[in-house]
Amino acid sequence: MAEPATERGRETRDAILSSAARLFHEHGVKATSVDDVLAAAGAGKGQFYRYFASKSELVAGSVEYQIERYLDPQHQALARLDDWPELERYLIALADDHERRGFAGGCPIGSLALELSGREEDPEARLARALDAWRSSLAAGLRKLSENGHLSAAAPHDRLAAATLASIQGAYLLATVHGDRRIMDDALGEAVRHLRAHAPDHQETAQNGTD
Repeated sequence: MAEPATERGRETRDAILSSAARLFHEHGVKATSVDDVLAAAGAGKGQFYRYFASKSELVAGSVEYQIERYLDPQHQALARLDDWPELERYLIALADDHERRGFAGGCPIGSLALELSGREEDPEARLARALDAWRSSLAAGLRKLSENGHLSAAAPHDRLAAATLASIQGAYLLATVHGDRRIMDDALGEAVRHLRAHAPDHQETAQNGTD
């Protein structure tokens, strides 16, 4: 992907990337042509080939664009994870965003990773690393909950983070298939309840119940 020499060129390239990311997410990479992207971006073929050698290069560029646009805010939000209400606000924000987009396309990262699996080697590897980074941010947030006394210090943070990310991906999928916000809320609510089972007060109550 070529770097623009002017601000106007940067705006054109970014418009192409933004349109590609949106259309790939809503309709899939295979079903979206370069012409579809250019029509949405208001750009021409000459402008496209100034910055991208092929559709594959556009896919790779749109993956980077989507990761930066979608995952950077996730990392920032998870870095602020101080208590249970903050975790619930984080998950509600995911559902709010999905609802605003009309439940189209599933998770912006997970759906791309699924479609490109086994097809586009470099973007697939980049998406795998992005999902790993998301899981790591979740694990770091859970460790912070432990430091603040909301989660047991002995909790399996990495496994809980993986399970939570799996719940998020499943919630996106079910809400997309059914077009129903309540399904996503229920799935994410259950994920929080599973995490709360590792809270010190919950474990103490469970222990007392067995005495």
